[in-house]
Amino acid sequence: MGPVSAANAAARLNEGGPDGLLLTPTITKESRVVTETGNSVRLKDIRVPTLVVHHKQDECVVAPYELAVALMKSLSRASPKKLLTFTGGDHSILDPCEAVSYHGFLGLDVEVVVAIASWIKVIHGSK
Repeated sequence: MGPVSAANAAARLNEGGPDGLLLTPTITKESRVVTETGNSVRLKDIRVPTLVVHHKQDECVVAPYELAVALMKSLSRASPKKLLTFTGGDHSILDPCEAVSYHGFLGLDVEVVVAIASWIKVIHGSK
């Protein structure tokens, strides 16, 4: 639920705050257990650079890829904003909502971290 909490904090800022916001993976759908999602947050109020990172094959019931794509439209004031999409890696037969699955980018750890670091460098003008 870290991404939901981080988005909620960013949406409540009047000024200042973090240099950017990273949402990975983004919880976007309610379930019997999950009642607050990224869509429960005033996403339109987020004004800091925002990166959404999601695995296209994520099978977690509360994190469907299609809703992560739709969430990007709600981030109307985040600038810049970007959706990084990953495919492949390792798939586990365990819980699809845990780290040892597409939900946790299993087998793509280095690729995901490098992509996130690259985006941070771009928004801060570093090389």
